[in-house]
Amino acid sequence: AAGIIIDLRGNPGGIGGMAMGMAGYLVSDADKKLGTMRTRATSLDFVINPQAAPYKGKVAVLVDELSASTSEILAAGLKDIGRARVFGRRTPGAALPSTIEKLPNGDRFQYAIADYVSASGKILEGQGVTPDVPVALDLGLLRSGKDPDIVAATRWIKEKP
Repeated sequence: AAGIIIDLRGNPGGIGGMAMGMAGYLVSDADKKLGTMRTRATSLDFVINPQAAPYKGKVAVLVDELSASTSEILAAGLKDIGRARVFGRRTPGAALPSTIEKLPNGDRFQYAIADYVSASGKILEGQGVTPDVPVALDLGLLRSGKDPDIVAATRWIKEKP
């Protein structure tokens, strides 16, 4: 295929290590990283482990206002190392690793335990990922059954390199 589209729209994130694993299928260079998570005591580089035969075609990543946390880490990291082009709308900037503690009354309290900085040194928290190609929602396209983000990404994939 000339290219692939990774749709992270509406994805609230998950386990950070999954981003490193996914990126390994798209990156052939060793020693590349998506970014760094820093706690008070230590830091953890999100180093990509390339697979034996990673995909070499164009990679488009779709994001929106609901793409958060690990979704932002993957999108920003691939963008920063020049492996993907990001399409859509700016993400919320909710990329802080956190933990949840159970309180004595049974409620739960979630709080940040670390900070995250992308491969190029950008702080994602509160800033989000700004798409390379901003795509506004288009009611006409949506009514005709076409997705504006996919239309823009497909157009880019079909362009000659």
